[in-house]
Amino acid sequence: MSRLPVWKGFTDKSLIFMLVLAGLVGVVYVFAQSNAIILYVLSSGLPPLLAFAAFAIAAAGLLRYGVRLTDRTSLVWFSFSLGILFWLLGESTWAVYALWYSVPIPYPSIADFFWLAGYVPLLYAMFTLAWPFREGFSTRKMLVATSSVILLATLILVVLVPQAYASKMGQDLAAVSVGLAYPMLDVVLLMIALPVLFLFASGTFWRPFRFIVIGLTLTFCGDILFSWATLNGVYYDGSYLELFFHWSYIALAYGFYLRFKAGTGADMIGRP
Repeated sequence: MSRLPVWKGFTDKSLIFMLVLAGLVGVVYVFAQSNAIILYVLSSGLPPLLAFAAFAIAAAGLLRYGVRLTDRTSLVWFSFSLGILFWLLGESTWAVYALWYSVPIPYPSIADFFWLAGYVPLLYAMFTLAWPFREGFSTRKMLVATSSVILLATLILVVLVPQAYASKMGQDLAAVSVGLAYPMLDVVLLMIALPVLFLFASGTFWRPFRFIVIGLTLTFCGDILFSWATLNGVYYDGSYLELFFHWSYIALAYGFYLRFKAGTGADMIGRP
């Protein structure tokens, strides 16, 4: 009986639906690899739909509980929602380039402006969330968590990407700059998000936030692979690396859904 709470989350129908959906997206990508047209439409059309689903659920939470400037938790969720809105605009802009103007890989483009702009409210949300618990970041456990993120990010950026950046730096500075911006901003987000996640051991805020962090982690993996692939000239529409972005939106949507269910209790931020 003591183990029931551990398995309770895995028997939640909404969680099962999320996992099945993520699996179906992966299966569709596998079977679509043999059809270039379907793969092209899938690659450009699916991300705006998933991003819209995440934003729609986030917006539903804002409409249900409102946005109060004096409530830190409310501001955090509003900022998360605003960040996803910018990412939705980025995905939609990419889709317009690809499907309407037949630009296969519009990168860099106006879409990148929206995607990068989305990091501003996301970072604001993370700093707002972490600030009251800043003293807890100096503990040994938190320092280990933060150092691990920095070490992992450094290894990825230094070992996997440098050859591509070195070969492209003199030819396409804009692509290199944008390609570096995404993973670096992801690292900053995760440097704050992961320690905060460890601080929230319980409470109604913890479970939704956990899936927000999972979504941001998947985005980080996708950004690293996308930057490497585009700068090495091996990226194509419908590449398997796009699954990280799709799964990220699914995880974010589920996190917003859990927030919608959780309510606005004063204990949502929890205790360190």
